[in-house]
Amino acid sequence: MNRTRMTVLALVSSAALALAGCSDDDSDSAAADSETGAGQDASDAAPEPEAEDPEADAEESPAAAPKDVEVTPPGTKLKIGERAVVPYDRAGATGHIGITVTGVSDVDKAAFDAALGENGDPDITPFCVEFTIENADGSDLGGSYPPNLRGTTADGGDTGATVFGADIEGCAEGQAPDEFAEAGATYETKRLQGAGPGAAVEGASYEEDDYEDDPIVWTP
Repeated sequence: MNRTRMTVLALVSSAALALAGCSDDDSDSAAADSETGAGQDASDAAPEPEAEDPEADAEESPAAAPKDVEVTPPGTKLKIGERAVVPYDRAGATGHIGITVTGVSDVDKAAFDAALGENGDPDITPFCVEFTIENADGSDLGGSYPPNLRGTTADGGDTGATVFGADIEGCAEGQAPDEFAEAGATYETKRLQGAGPGAAVEGASYEEDDYEDDPIVWTP
């Protein structure tokens, strides 16, 4: 700041010296020019204001804040096709998602055994839980992963078997698209699950975070 002031003062001093060396005639001429506007260069005119760019303003405007949503209480019982809304907080992505279990389908046993390899169990019958994930509040959830739903029996009970981290053709986990930041946006995904002897997967449950001890359950 001091350097700027010194420069300005130096310019003012130089101008004063230059004016001091002018004759009275030069002063009178300059005064006359000032009054009439003569002698001014067109480039000295005040520049016209630049037109506003509405697109640039839109780009700089902040994203809309996530809207408030009502979450589904722990222990809620739903039918397949009904939606639950739960908080989402995983790998730095936070917000609220809607979960709708849309159905349960059979899975080829041979393909299932091949996918699990030595971890397979001849007594486990595989099933595929199908569900839809919705961005419930407009948070930026691009690239996020779906929750880990577990298979249940028709009455919401334990199937006697649990499958983690396995995908096979026709029952692979989906992922949110990179652009998944608008309330109401959806994508479909699946979860491979299994049942022990005499049981079948016919529903699903959400048991993460606050719902661990009292899950949300979908049944036929």
